Amino acid sequence: MIHFFRKTRKQLFSENRFTKYLFYAIGEIILVVIGILIALQINNWNNQRIERLEEKKSYRKIKRQIQDDRKELADVKAFNTYFSATYKHANKIIRKQDYSKSDSLALIAMGLSQYSDFNSSGTIYQTLVNSGNLKLLKNDEITSLIQKLETTYIFANKLESIHWEIIINELSPALKGVVNFDAFRAVQPEKLYEVEMQNIFVESIYLTSAKDSVYSKALREIDTIIELIDTELGAEKD
Repeated sequence: MIHFFRKTRKQLFSENRFTKYLFYAIGEIILVVIGILIALQINNWNNQRIERLEEKKSYRKIKRQIQDDRKELADVKAFNTYFSATYKHANKIIRKQDYSKSDSLALIAMGLSQYSDFNSSGTIYQTLVNSGNLKLLKNDEITSLIQKLETTYIFANKLESIHWEIIINELSPALKGVVNFDAFRAVQPEKLYEVEMQNIFVESIYLTSAKDSVYSKALREIDTIIELIDTELGAEKD
């Protein structure tokens, strides 16, 4: 093809047909430019296709991670609901000063050391930033919601820390010498009915209520992110 163009150009020039040669040369330049533009467009299309594949890969990874988080959140939320109900039951026993249930109250008091604990590093967004993959995600709503979700995780983790501090700083001293952990019974049952113990139960009730609210918020945010990711992925099967 190149040889043909050269031969034609040489023939026109040798025959002193300058006008036709000029038009031919311009036409040749236009063809070359068109060829370059087509090549650039194909290359650009290929790069976009590769970026889209990488974007979908990132979305799948995020989806798997928050699905794991969702499962853990659902579990700890169920535990938290159970613990909250037992704390409320204990508080009713104390309010009624029902000493016939002192052993039950002792068991519930011992159970205060058990609590729902959601541990998440909450680094999905930061990981995307550090890896450079954040720029691949074209859906700004998804990245914004991921940031919000991580903020929710941080708040949940703070509540877990507060719960642990109550156990260490308030519960442990309050139960020392009051409950026999080996026999699972109260040795000084009257202390379980005092205001100090009741306050610990009340604190725990408010805390579990706050945790339930945060867990529910995180679950809603996860569901929204997954729905948006499924749209980006074309609702493809995992």
